[in-house]
Amino acid sequence: MKIYIDENKCTGCGACRRACPKGPRIYSIEDRNGKPKAVVVNPSYCLGCRMCTTVCLVDAITLVN
Repeated sequence: MKIYIDENKCTGCGACRRACPKGPRIYSIEDRNGKPKAVVVNPSYCLGCRMCTTVCLVDAITLVN
């Protein structure tokens, strides 16, 4: 599963990391140009459950097979 995060949309709220069963292994919230953003650090743990896309209120996350 490939995880794409649109940095222009991402607010860095961390909902994706909290909702994902493997969240802390996949997502990190990092400072990007003075703003928090979700960053994919290890997509190999992704189960493909799409919880991250469900909870992202700004539709910043896309999962592709």
